[in-house]
Amino acid sequence: MRDSTTPTQGFWAELSGRERRALEVVSTRSHFASGRTILDRQHLVDDVVILLSGFSKVVTRISNGPHVVLAVRGPGDIIGETVSVVDGLRTTSVAAIGLVEALRICRAAFAMVLTEYPRAMAALQRTLVCKLREADDDRLAAGSMTVGQRLARLLLKLAQRYGGPVATGGTSIGVPLSQKDLAACVGGSARTVARELEDWRQRQFIETGRRTIVVIRPDALKRIAGPAAPP
Repeated sequence: MRDSTTPTQGFWAELSGRERRALEVVSTRSHFASGRTILDRQHLVDDVVILLSGFSKVVTRISNGPHVVLAVRGPGDIIGETVSVVDGLRTTSVAAIGLVEALRICRAAFAMVLTEYPRAMAALQRTLVCKLREADDDRLAAGSMTVGQRLARLLLKLAQRYGGPVATGGTSIGVPLSQKDLAACVGGSARTVARELEDWRQRQFIETGRRTIVVIRPDALKRIAGPAAPP
């Protein structure tokens, strides 16, 4: 079920073949249908998941308000990695976007592999630092940018991280997000996101389809996003 067109990156890409095999031996291979919960915020922090194919969204909810998408993760990314440093209940949930194949590893087995393979521990530490920096950047964007600027930044980031070229030209963002998902990612309303997308489509900055977005003019989106645009 792995999608060979989507490059593997993140934590998994940093591991050697030996380190990957060590994790595979102690893991359970799982499949999740679209919308299924991979990790639940109501459950104890007791396992870690490595995505092999497909995408997921890290979700939380503020009081009784709408759900907020904090991050999107794809092939090679690790989720629930704070299992190595914290106890208690999870503070976020993770749900599948489309079909997902993943390795699920219990806390004790994950710790055992990290102890045996120091390079894997170093890779995990780098992953944690990168995610903290990304979260800081996202918080800054949420407080200082318009919805349109945040949306342009998000599309550029997804295209850069998970995207690939399409036959008609441009770069697909790679992740099958709905307009509702996009709105939850940038902290805006679905109506505002739809209006921005339609404007950019009319100006031929992007092309859109059912849960697909192709970036045609990344330079135009970078101008919209401003200084916070990904390099």
